[in-house]
Amino acid sequence: MKIIGIIAEYNPFHNGHLYHLQEAQKRTAAADGVICILSGNFLQRGEPALLNKWARAKMALQNGIDLVFELPTLYATHSAYWFARGGIETLTQTGIVTHLTFGVETKKPAVLKEIAAFLAKETPSYQHRLKNLLQKGLSFPQARIQALPRELLLQNSQTLHSPNNILALNYLQVIYEQKLTLKPVMIERQGSAYMEQNLEKGRYPSAAAIRNYLIQNSTQFLTALQELKEYLPLETINILEDEYKLGQTPVYLELLSPQIMTLLRRTSASELQQIIDISEGLENRIVKTALGCNNLEEFLHALKTKRYTYTRLQRFLIHLLLNYTKEQAVHLKNGPPYLRLLGYTPKGQKLLKEIKKKSTLPLITKGAHIYKYLHNNPTTQCFWKMDVKATNLYTLLYHQQLNRKGNLDYLQEPVFYPGQV
Repeated sequence: MKIIGIIAEYNPFHNGHLYHLQEAQKRTAAADGVICILSGNFLQRGEPALLNKWARAKMALQNGIDLVFELPTLYATHSAYWFARGGIETLTQTGIVTHLTFGVETKKPAVLKEIAAFLAKETPSYQHRLKNLLQKGLSFPQARIQALPRELLLQNSQTLHSPNNILALNYLQVIYEQKLTLKPVMIERQGSAYMEQNLEKGRYPSAAAIRNYLIQNSTQFLTALQELKEYLPLETINILEDEYKLGQTPVYLELLSPQIMTLLRRTSASELQQIIDISEGLENRIVKTALGCNNLEEFLHALKTKRYTYTRLQRFLIHLLLNYTKEQAVHLKNGPPYLRLLGYTPKGQKLLKEIKKKSTLPLITKGAHIYKYLHNNPTTQCFWKMDVKATNLYTLLYHQQLNRKGNLDYLQEPVFYPGQV
């Protein structure tokens, strides 16, 4: 049995994602099923998702995915390495996934394999170069690339700076580190670049461009949505329309400005030190900078340096909001403690039966099921509490106040999509 695994955010699912999924199925000679590990309500680049995890799971199911599991928040909002590791470990824990497919921005995927194999070993000389570059003020992604051996760096420097390729390297590195039998299926990205903000006719868009257009035109959201018909599957348009009418989209980082600015001015430097990604005196700069800024945009602009990129700083803001501490991050090395089902199709239902036979992790289809696994299990408690907290804070951003209810992780059923009827 051949089962494709995909790690995604689908924020939102667009035609470029559809191309990737269809191409993956071709390259695996019509696999027997597709499983997606989907980020929850907060994402790796440090922002809330445009629409909630169940709506995005529905998009995935209606466009060809058979099963959707949640990537726990502790992984989904962390660095590229932990995002990749959490997704891959969740896929492998199903016991049935044979192929991992992901996008790249190179015509020479073998180069990525060569570099990832080197990174999986991290020789002492490499670690020494990396440390020196970090001390000089480079960001970790930049230092990681610059520390590569000269022969690898000279030929591939440009390739290694694209977000897709950085994430691809992390996927491959985890596969090599853990000596997994998972077969990588790398598909060259088509259309616009990952963070391209402009929409171009006749080209697959970036999800960032779609989000940007909808957010900028949020007062005319339904009209703007119809103007995006060229770039989005009909299913995505229908789901976005439904969520908008419910007052549950668009959700975006600027909506959190009052809450996060309050936290920034209220939290002491010693408390900030406990949040992941805060080190080397950054906590003191944060306290000082927050006092001179009126909103998140000003704060991020004032705090950004060569070492601390917008993405890393945005992640810090989400970590502060979630109170994601270094103590909690210790649990990441234990791997995901459960498989949290977000949605399924009839074919996915059959795959679930196989997973129950082969997986060693508990399958959580209803929030109430988690109680039996929480007792005397600090890792499960930590993961679950963070997932619940993330949803509870996310729903406060809904435009419709009546829908800002808490504990949806206990109340919401997994999405079932029966297919064409």
